[in-house]
Amino acid sequence: MRIRGRRSVAALVAAFAVALGAGTLFGYGLLAGWFEPGDITGDTQGFEPQAIAPGDAAAEEWPEYGRTPQRTRANTALTLDPPYRRRWSVDAGSLVEFPPIITAGDVVVATNRGKAFSIRADTGEVRWRRTLGGVVASSPAVYRLPGGARGVLFTTMAGDVVALAPDTGRVMWRLRLRSPIESSPLVVDGVAYVGTKDARVLAVDLRRRTATWTVRVPGAVKGSLALAGGNVIVSDYAGVVTALRAGDGARRWQTTSPGGPLRGAGRFYAGPAVAYGRVYIGNVNGRVLALSAATGRINWVHGVDDYVYASAAVSDRTVYVGSYDHRLYALDAVTGKVRWQRDARERLSGSATVIGDLVWVSTLAKKPKQGVTIAYDTATGRERFRFPDGRYATPVGIKGRLILTGVRTVYGLEPR
Repeated sequence: MRIRGRRSVAALVAAFAVALGAGTLFGYGLLAGWFEPGDITGDTQGFEPQAIAPGDAAAEEWPEYGRTPQRTRANTALTLDPPYRRRWSVDAGSLVEFPPIITAGDVVVATNRGKAFSIRADTGEVRWRRTLGGVVASSPAVYRLPGGARGVLFTTMAGDVVALAPDTGRVMWRLRLRSPIESSPLVVDGVAYVGTKDARVLAVDLRRRTATWTVRVPGAVKGSLALAGGNVIVSDYAGVVTALRAGDGARRWQTTSPGGPLRGAGRFYAGPAVAYGRVYIGNVNGRVLALSAATGRINWVHGVDDYVYASAAVSDRTVYVGSYDHRLYALDAVTGKVRWQRDARERLSGSATVIGDLVWVSTLAKKPKQGVTIAYDTATGRERFRFPDGRYATPVGIKGRLILTGVRTVYGLEPR
């Protein structure tokens, strides 16, 4: 009986060891992504080669986040190549999380402490300062109404949409939405579209200064909206992308991000970029997606090794997107395959920007003072320039002037 008992105990111990090993292996496999759905390679179905916002070699404005309502974050016709001469710098006093805009010769920027500034692009002179009331984690946008009325829109984490006079910084009006707003305003034909933390999307009539429609989406909206034809594209924290008709908010399509057993559908902090008849967007679950702008059908999926918080830049049939895995990826806009990738040696959280034949990123270093801004060649990925300041925001530009944003300093650079 003792022998049988010992054999039973030994068998139980062996079975436990096998189960433990299998469980450990399974857990490791989950973390390593063994059970995650694989990449999906796209094709030319529905791809529209000419459907991308054009560049402007003589650009005098960068009027909103991403430059155009499609949020492609690119002006390939504008040449602002290194080396540079620093013409001016302005200390904003606190973190500048999102890029400034440029309108009528002025650089307009806002900080995490809720301060707004207008800076002359040519001289660096600060024209005005204004306290907005609430953290700003977005870019402003300029609007123009029939008859010549102009304004600069800001969104705040206090839940306000605030319009300032471009020349003086005077508060023209304020609309309280009562939920934090991180999405940069999307301005189209006298209407501003914004998303809120409490999962609303609103269309704000800029003449009447009131919301004309409000729609609920599955999750909190952190990213900026983009225009696709007559639709507004919105991504949310439930891992869902939705197309809403711009005129009345009617839902045209809705797509949930693919995901694995651990991260599921993930979350979209990034906003969409619209080009070539497709919607390009990265997910916190480590996936970059291309969707049909007309139907929401998934065209391709490319997986990376960590979070994708950054919105994509799109130009010349290439999607440029950074990840927390330290890499900037250049993906084929048709198939999703990697054209090239570069290790920036730090996390990439802010969105890429393309100016001319350079794609720009900023590094989210563990110590802010160690962050840099890097320009890579769009075709080859070769590093072309490095600036010793950077964190989230990437450069914007107009003819003759590159506006670069560090942790809290805005710089005006001029090609030599």
